[in-house]
Amino acid sequence: MSSRRRSTRNAGNDEAAPAEPAANDGLRAMRERSRAVAEREASRLARPEQPRASGTLGHASKKKSAVMSTPFGQMMGRSPLGGKRADAGVQEEWCGPFSVARQMIAAREEARRLREEQQAEADPNNSKEIHPLDHEMEMAMEAKKRKENPSMNWVPRRQKANAAEHNNANYYAKRRKRVNRQKSLTGNGANYVPSLFQLCANYLVDNFDHIDSLGLVDHSIRRALCERLVAEGKMNGAAFDVLAETGVETLELVDCAQVTQDQFCEALRALLPSGLRAILLKHCGRAFGGDAVQTIADIKREELELFAISLSGAYLLKDEDAVKLIGAASQTLSSIDLTACPLIGTGFCQAISQHYSSPVDSGTGGSLLELSVQNVPLAKEALLSLGASSDALRNLKSLKLKEIESVDDEVCSIVLNAIEGGLEGIDLSGNVQLSDETLSAIRRCNVNGNLRALSLSELKNLTAVGLEAFFTPIEDMPSPPMLRKLDLSQCTHGEINDAVLILAAKAASFKRSLTTDTVMEDNPNPESLVGEISSNLGLVHVNISGSSVTDKAMEMLAATSVASLEELDISFCTNVSDKGLGYLVSKLGSQFAKLHVWGLAQLSDTGFLDVHDRIEDGGFEVVGVWMKKSGGRSLR
Repeated sequence: MSSRRRSTRNAGNDEAAPAEPAANDGLRAMRERSRAVAEREASRLARPEQPRASGTLGHASKKKSAVMSTPFGQMMGRSPLGGKRADAGVQEEWCGPFSVARQMIAAREEARRLREEQQAEADPNNSKEIHPLDHEMEMAMEAKKRKENPSMNWVPRRQKANAAEHNNANYYAKRRKRVNRQKSLTGNGANYVPSLFQLCANYLVDNFDHIDSLGLVDHSIRRALCERLVAEGKMNGAAFDVLAETGVETLELVDCAQVTQDQFCEALRALLPSGLRAILLKHCGRAFGGDAVQTIADIKREELELFAISLSGAYLLKDEDAVKLIGAASQTLSSIDLTACPLIGTGFCQAISQHYSSPVDSGTGGSLLELSVQNVPLAKEALLSLGASSDALRNLKSLKLKEIESVDDEVCSIVLNAIEGGLEGIDLSGNVQLSDETLSAIRRCNVNGNLRALSLSELKNLTAVGLEAFFTPIEDMPSPPMLRKLDLSQCTHGEINDAVLILAAKAASFKRSLTTDTVMEDNPNPESLVGEISSNLGLVHVNISGSSVTDKAMEMLAATSVASLEELDISFCTNVSDKGLGYLVSKLGSQFAKLHVWGLAQLSDTGFLDVHDRIEDGGFEVVGVWMKKSGGRSLR
């Protein structure tokens, strides 16, 4: 019976044999379709596998699928029999994050290999042989480098007792401790006791509504009270009446936005005849306009003693009002400062030329000593007429033409040539059209050597060659300026370099009895310049933020400005290191009060911030430490 059943089963298998290929084809097609769909939908997993080179469906092409990543991806490169596929050597790259990183690394290594091969082919003898004296030569070169760069030898005096614990501490905890220590040293900590003056000022501000008169107090006290009132939001009309009482010589308001023009005019009628000499107003758009100018013009000439006027934000002041103001006060007015006054124009410049020219021309006898114009829409023709039409600027001591679109090299040359050599301060910041030609005009204008302050920030067209020539002794030209204040911030990064600052520091501190060869001598070690530097000279305020200076410039500042430098801004100077700043702080005197280091992410806690020589000195402040882990490069 079993033989009968076996023969029957064999017979059935023989009958089903023709249908088996068709069933296998259907299962294979279903399996291929499911596999192709899985490959297409699995891109979110981003796991690179070996691609399937053939057998995909038309509607699920591998080119449309970002990544092949399936649980059975390891078997896709092999045949069903376990052997390798014929096209297994074809490797296709995918766009997953890991694959992209792998491709970048492979490309980098391949580029490095090709570059090394090209260098080897170009110079087959480049292979360096090792000599027994190489180590001694390296040590000698290192010693020479340390001798020429003394900042490399600087070692912090205040090292942490437990360096490992300090390094493992939380960064924000360390910074909070540093900030609290600095506040306590500068008088702003938790245990800070305010001074008697601050206690009195706070008490007066808290009860200012009950004060009718301040009496004969100094201008600095009135200014401090005004600042406190503005900070507390109490600077109103009643407070103005108390501050602007009869008898004051200087009316200075840091914010007079709450003062009406009628109230201000009423105060002027009482203050000007009683000896008011200076009007210094900020945010005065509401208070100072045509009516205020008319009030000043109505005062008798013999009663008017106004010598300085500074207006910021006077959007009601028209050009004809400025002309009337200068005409009424030109006999005594010697300082004019206008900032953000949008209605001032050509008439303002013509009035200065007319009323401040020589007495032979106008008979007025006015003498303008300070002229400051910032963010005012003056035309180029008006500025040219200011310097060319008369000698109104002959006695000028301070000139400020800042953020004026029409100011260019020609305007600066004409205006500076009209000044008779007594200029002490120049501010041409924010005038993007200025170039090295302006430096030549400034140098020729300084015939008497009185220039002490120079601000040229945000001038992108200045070059290192022009600045080096500006601070270099040249025959048939005035000597380089002996500056006390220098601002070259936010100029082109590569143009403000070590050479420029070294020449500026030498020009500001060297004795004038030295010869040109001595000044231009290249001294590798700045400490050797002690005998050539005058103790009464040197830079006092320096701003070189955004420049490319290095530790060499810090060494020169330490050598030439040891007794003069008070404030230094080296923000975003990424080439300055811990050792350069540590050396500078250790060499400068106690007058050095403030250091700005915004953007210097390379400074470390254990290299400078917590270990410099004046860490416990309340008279020294480091401004601009980043809220990030220090000692590493930023992500700019």
